[in-house]
Amino acid sequence: MKPFRKMLNKVARRGDDGHPAARSGLTLLEVLLSVSIFLGSLTAILHLLSIGKRSELMTRLQTEAVIRCESKMAEVISGVEELATVTDQEFPDNEQSGIWQWSMESSDTGTASLLKVTVSVEYVVGAETVSSFSLSRYLRDPQLFIDAALSESSE
Repeated sequence: MKPFRKMLNKVARRGDDGHPAARSGLTLLEVLLSVSIFLGSLTAILHLLSIGKRSELMTRLQTEAVIRCESKMAEVISGVEELATVTDQEFPDNEQSGIWQWSMESSDTGTASLLKVTVSVEYVVGAETVSSFSLSRYLRDPQLFIDAALSESSE
């Protein structure tokens, strides 16, 4: 029966006299060290969350700039917007926090009846441009088609 009792004492952490064995606790230094490690880790995690949130916002703005730029270019190609140089025009659905602006430049390429059209979109908060995107495309001069239609109708 004695070996079983010794084993039971080891499992129950009791001394030979039947009282609980003295347990060494954590020192103040160990507690402070563990708290400082915890707080350092928490600070690093919160910093990573802040970086992730900022990155998500910049990606959302960049994606919206691309979509707005492609939409404005489609309006130019379809003839909804006149093919002329335009600067810093605001979109009608601007947000309260910032302003979406677009600009368009049409330039001659040196090739007959070929124009280079560049549409730029930017998101401006205050005086700072937060996000921007530019899209260029080569188009046939629409005046060529107008002149051909007029000459055909006059014959």
